[in-house]
Amino acid sequence: MRYIRALILLATLVLPAKSAIANVLNLADYQSFYDLNLNMLPIGDNLYALTARQPKAQGPNCVIDLALKFDAVKADLRNIGTLVGIAASMTDSADESRVIRYLSVVAWEFLEQLKYHRLTLNSIVGSCTEDDAVAKSQEISRNWSDAASLVHSIVKKIGANPP
Repeated sequence: MRYIRALILLATLVLPAKSAIANVLNLADYQSFYDLNLNMLPIGDNLYALTARQPKAQGPNCVIDLALKFDAVKADLRNIGTLVGIAASMTDSADESRVIRYLSVVAWEFLEQLKYHRLTLNSIVGSCTEDDAVAKSQEISRNWSDAASLVHSIVKKIGANPP
């Protein structure tokens, strides 16, 4: 009897409360992440070109700080896009449900973390005197707005609630 209760408790904790319908997400959702990633490539290339042109200085370099922050957000967004692609290709609703549950957590975490990345971006730009870096930060900010909108649309589509 004790083992049956333990099994039921384990099944309650592990199995989803509601079963996902196969293909909540589709390849068009993944394509949106892929397209955004392609749009991010020139921004990253321009940032690294700016860092290569910068004179070697002793103090902190805001262009390098921008590049590092940009790469961090881009990597997180790529991970979310990968999860969207995996969920879109699932044929079993239980497997899709597991991926979507993980995607839900990661997506909300991304949106929360993006708030702090924006604050850091503003802080970097506030202390930066390089015109190229200020202009590039505005482009990064617009790109991050696009990323946030895309992730919000996925969160809404999968019905994810904030943690």
